[in-house]
This record gives sequence, C-alpha cells and structure tokens, in this order.
Amino acid sequence: MNNKQLTAADRGAIEALLQENYTIRKIAEVIGFDKSTVSREIKNKSTPHGYFAWSAQLDYEKQRKHCCKKKKINNSSTQKYISKKLQLGWSPEQIAGRLRKENNNKTVVCHETIYAWLYSDKWAFKEEKLFQYLRYGRKKRKKQTGRSTHRSKIPNRVSVHLRPKVVEKRTEYGHWEGDSVIYPNKYAINTLNDLSTGIVKLTKLQRKTAALTALAMKNQLEDEVAYTLTLDNGLEFTEHEYVSKNIGVEVYFCDPYSSWQRGANENCNMLLRGYLPKKHDISKLTQKELDQIADELNNRPRKRLNYQTPIEVYNTLTSNSKKGINSVAVGSRI
Repeated sequence: MNNKQLTAADRGAIEALLQENYTIRKIAEVIGFDKSTVSREIKNKSTPHGYFAWSAQLDYEKQRKHCCKKKKINNSSTQKYISKKLQLGWSPEQIAGRLRKENNNKTVVCHETIYAWLYSDKWAFKEEKLFQYLRYGRKKRKKQTGRSTHRSKIPNRVSVHLRPKVVEKRTEYGHWEGDSVIYPNKYAINTLNDLSTGIVKLTKLQRKTAALTALAMKNQLEDEVAYTLTLDNGLEFTEHEYVSKNIGVEVYFCDPYSSWQRGANENCNMLLRGYLPKKHDISKLTQKELDQIADELNNRPRKRLNYQTPIEVYNTLTSNSKKGINSVAVGSRI
C-alpha cells in the first residue's frame, strides 16, 4: 500500500474494474491503495449515473486549486496597521494586544502569527523588510525552543540567590555585573556596569579566554569600590576566583539561561551594539577608542537617574560619601 494521491490512471483503473464488478477490497489490491481510499474516492466522486474517471479527475483538480493554506494576515488594512506600528517601534506582542483591545477583546491575530508573517510574506519580508523594525532587526528569526541545561564547569560557583539583598535595591555603589560580547574572528569585549550609577567599563579581548577575561575584570575593578560581581555561566568566567582573590570582590552567578537576572548588563551590551554591531570587525579597534565609547555612555542622561548622567550620579555619591552622607541612587532599571 502507498500513501500517494490517486492519479488519472488510477481513476481509470477504478472505473474499468467497477464495470467488471470487482469489489472495493479487490480494486484496492490491484491499484495498490488502501481500501478506505478507494471507498472514499467512489463515494465522493461518483455521479448519479455511476463513477467516471474523467469526471472524478476534474473534480480533484478543481479541489486542488483551493486547498492551499490560507494566510492568516490577508486583510490589507491589518497589514498596513501592523506595518505602521512596527515602524513606530511597537513589538508584535504590543500590536496583537492593541488589536485585540480595539476589537472588544476578540483575537484578531496573535503575536506569533505576526512574526511568522514578517518572515514568510513576500511583501513584508522582501519588499518592505519589516523585520528591521523589530528590536534586534534579525533577518532570520531565532529558534524559540529552549536550550537544555548542563552541569556547570565553573569551580566553586555561588548562586545569585545567595547574593546580599542590598544589591537589588541599587542604593550602594560597588555592585557590578559583567558579561562578554562576542565579535568576528574570536574577538570579544568584556563589559562591566555598576548597578547604582550605571557606570560602564569596557575592555577589548583578543580572545574570549578565561585568563584574559579575569585579567580584564581585575584591572578594571582593582581601583574601584567593588563589593559584588554578578556574572553569567560562560566558561570565560571559570577564573573568577583570581578576581576575588586580588580585589576582594564576592562573585555570584546567574541561573543557566536567565540573562534577565543581570538585566542592566544586558541593556549595557545592547547600547554597545549601537556603536559596534554584532558582525562588526573590531580587529583594528583600540582600547582608547573603546574607552571613548564608554565615556559617551557614562555621560548620557538616564531616565531612571532623573536624567542625570552616570558620571554625575557617581560624583554625587562619592562626594556625599566623603561628607558622611548616605546617598541613594534612584530608579530600578537602566
């Protein structure tokens, strides 16, 4: 038996065998199809005068023209609405939610459908390139399936859940987050940011190795106040004890695949990508040029700091500290 579609020749054989009074079971055996397929064919495509191959084939071809999968976003007004909102910086989830709200909580289209349409529709993808208005502007959508966890290879790893609660309040200078931003040809940039002020420190790495990463963090923080340092589970942080030993900072690690636990640092990385996009060649980038980028970020006003710059908040904190005043940085998000 096979699972292919019946052909015109198969239908001709069915007609001839019916005229010879073959049973459905016998016809199925002769043409090599399941008896249910033959039975359904005769039942659905017979005329009042009997089964005719030419008539059944015409009916089949007519049905085939209308059996293609229909697009879920085929309304031009909906397409224009989605396009306009994407260009205003709205996410597919916000667009879907707003459409539902404007239609009395009736689901017009879900955000997953919008994503699928963005990457499959000729007009949306090839002509308008609407994917570029998504937050990361990726030409190919990343897989939505999660990654499996694995046993950590980082020695003496301490969980972020054991970190002092004061860190989350962002009221004290000296609680840092760190990560590595990868670039072509094995180059990387180590990023560090203070949670209370938003101060950013950047170091170019010739390779994303544990030794170079540990040395970069040690050099950046040895002259700073550094109580805690929160990192992800990248293997470049396996030498974290070298940093702790040399500058006395307590190092904590996020849960696997939980980058939101160091959200300020993820935002810092995104700001860096604004200067140095993902596939940018940084082989000729000097540390001095990288310091200039950090300087610009540290002198950029932040909403959560009441539009003060990280440097201004840092200067206020250190000035008040010298005077014995306990100052607090405002806000909870970069």
